[in-house]
Amino acid sequence: MHLLTDGLKLAAGRALEDMLERWTSTPLRGLGAGMLITTLVQSSSAVTVAGIGFVNAGLLSLRNALWVIFGSNVGTTMNAWLVAALGFSFKIDAFALPFVGIGAVLMLATSRMRPRALGQALSGFGVLFLGIDVLKDTFSAFGSGIDLQQFIMPGLTGWVMLVAIGTLITILMQASGAAIAIIITAAQTGLMSTEAACAMVIGTNIGTTSTAILSAIGATANARRLAAAHVFFNLVTGAVALMLLPLLIGLLGLLSEWLEKPATPAVMIAMFHTTFNLLGVALMVPAAKFLLSFLSARFRRSDEESARPQHLDANSVSVPDLALRALRMELGRTHVLAGNCLRAVIHSPPDTPLVSRNGDAFVALTTAIGSYTRGVTTTSLPLALAEALARNLRALQYQESTVDAARSAAELGEALGLPPAHGIDEAFAHFRNAAGELADASMPGKPGFRSEDIERLLASAETRYAALKEALLVAGAHAHLDIRSMQEWLRLASLLRRATEQIAKSAQTLAALEEGLPQPVLEHRGDDESGNDQ
Repeated sequence: MHLLTDGLKLAAGRALEDMLERWTSTPLRGLGAGMLITTLVQSSSAVTVAGIGFVNAGLLSLRNALWVIFGSNVGTTMNAWLVAALGFSFKIDAFALPFVGIGAVLMLATSRMRPRALGQALSGFGVLFLGIDVLKDTFSAFGSGIDLQQFIMPGLTGWVMLVAIGTLITILMQASGAAIAIIITAAQTGLMSTEAACAMVIGTNIGTTSTAILSAIGATANARRLAAAHVFFNLVTGAVALMLLPLLIGLLGLLSEWLEKPATPAVMIAMFHTTFNLLGVALMVPAAKFLLSFLSARFRRSDEESARPQHLDANSVSVPDLALRALRMELGRTHVLAGNCLRAVIHSPPDTPLVSRNGDAFVALTTAIGSYTRGVTTTSLPLALAEALARNLRALQYQESTVDAARSAAELGEALGLPPAHGIDEAFAHFRNAAGELADASMPGKPGFRSEDIERLLASAETRYAALKEALLVAGAHAHLDIRSMQEWLRLASLLRRATEQIAKSAQTLAALEEGLPQPVLEHRGDDESGNDQ
């Protein structure tokens, strides 16, 4: 199951993102997408983890993501049908070995990622059924000497214990598909009754929630909300299926008799698995609105802290396109923090506490971004994505320069106090106004934002800076300022100018990335890394 699932996820690549992005615009489409994608990748846990990543990256609303999760629980029942239909109807080694061989050839014969991933999936598919063949032979021999049924307690207590065993097996194996294959094989070979196997299958459904719970630990608010919805759905569905277990099995038996084709235990289990998951979806139709409202009111406190990432999620690292989108959205937040630092420092006197708060939040976010980026770089990135990652990191570097310059300017500005007269105060006011206009206009997502507007505002700030610099030099030449004070005011002006220039570069880089444009040509305007004029 590991080979099969990972191979299918890698082979899907960008198509997985496109399917989730395009096919989930309504709850009904989200349900269908969850069913289909889970059928394709053979893992509801994988779709749940991907769904969490897509919500954090802004590709999926929480409302539609709920239905993707509900659909994934129905889609995972196809694994039971696969085992029931193919695992006991053919000479398994003759059926499975060619898949293993073809898959191995694809993995060894090419260096391209998608064919290798497809080969891995084919090999996993073949090895899965070879494993079923081994289980079938072993269970048949084991079942001739011992009857597990005698150890199962009668009534509801026995069923609850079986549900717990199914849950535990799935948690330990971290693959409900593999657990279901074992359970179906045990029932088909007479090791346990169909009723007992169905109770264990309910447990496998509940056990899949462990992956979502683990994925949500330390994650963002939407990740925890989606994980909670997954747990809620599976617990409610499991409880209803357990209460209706005899009735459902009786109805499925009558259905097979009506069709004049008695069902094997394997088919009965697959029918039961699909039926109770569809019943769970039916129960969610009237409950989804209240569930969404309940979840939206939860998990708020830590997510509202500005220093916590809102879009970065470890689950999205394995899908590079999704990871870069999440990174770009988080860089929009760091850009806002850097812009806040600039706006706070252009006050006279500077708002040092506001600079400090935003600067500290920025540092915390950059630490998280650094860890996230290291995870992204461990995957094999195509050239285009590697270049996009470099441009994202360049934007972050511009933002870091903005924050550093703003911190230094706040410290120096607080020491210098109000600007002196003789035209210097007026020149400072004009420059600060120009810098403030640029900071306000450069916010990501601002309506009407255009790169040429940023360039125009930056040119205006440069003109105001040149006038301020001239006023300071004139004041020094006429002894209105001593040389030492003149140099300190020039250094403050240079730091403010650098912060203004760097926030503009960040805005233009992010805008180009969002619009898929080439890297803008960003001229260096004469400041060195320390913020002093050349």
